[in-house]
Amino acid sequence: MTKFEQQVKTTATRAALEAGKILIENLQTSSQRQISSKAQFDFVTEVDLASEKTIIEQIKQDFPDHDIFAEEQGSDQRRSEFLWIIDPLDGTTNYIHKYPAFSISIALKQANEITFGLIYDPQRQEIFHAFKNKGAFMNEQPIHTSSQPLFQKALFATGFPFRDKSKIPIYLQSFAEIFGKAAGVRRAGSAALDLAYTACGRVDGFWEIGLHAWDIAAGILIIQEAGGVVTDFRGENNYLESGNVVAANSPLHPELLEICYRILKDCYFNH
Repeated sequence: MTKFEQQVKTTATRAALEAGKILIENLQTSSQRQISSKAQFDFVTEVDLASEKTIIEQIKQDFPDHDIFAEEQGSDQRRSEFLWIIDPLDGTTNYIHKYPAFSISIALKQANEITFGLIYDPQRQEIFHAFKNKGAFMNEQPIHTSSQPLFQKALFATGFPFRDKSKIPIYLQSFAEIFGKAAGVRRAGSAALDLAYTACGRVDGFWEIGLHAWDIAAGILIIQEAGGVVTDFRGENNYLESGNVVAANSPLHPELLEICYRILKDCYFNH
């Protein structure tokens, strides 16, 4: 690991741990009174903002010239070669309801390529991370996608298009076909954790439509470095732009992609 990579990892880990403390400390005191509506089916809490502020402060302390793209703050780009992509609380609705599936996602994009990703689950105290071409890890132990080759024995994760419910009918077509062919489908409510779990083999694959870059940037690299395959619904690499993701171990990806391509290839969202 280069000195720069070590600093990136140290900074991101410290930022995630500090933000995680904020999430956990406020979890038991959160209530509907603390929530303001950001969109009809999307919420932001003061905790979201505090978590993001802490992460950005940690990054700016060590990398003052790097650009930031964060869920709440938006873009702070001055055309640096380096862009940090941050989701300070992935699974906000879960957090509001104290449903135990939420995470922090931090990625670093250099030029036009994601070179580092980190996902932190503060409740389970699990840190997933990866550098480009250097493998994927959970709490410093190497991880790999599953080796399950049979679709009918596979467990998949997904998420509903809650930001645009007009897409639900076509999405449900993909859900019905995949659910009918697979061993099971799980919908936990944190895309970042779904991607991390695909990387470490807890689920065999994942698909979702209409995600934002901050939801998926870190997880995509972690899956790739864990030996998995990630594409958009057309089998291409425009997932950060389209928000459409098909991720799985290498034996299962072709069949999962075929279903998503056939049903969802023309689904696009206006972010």
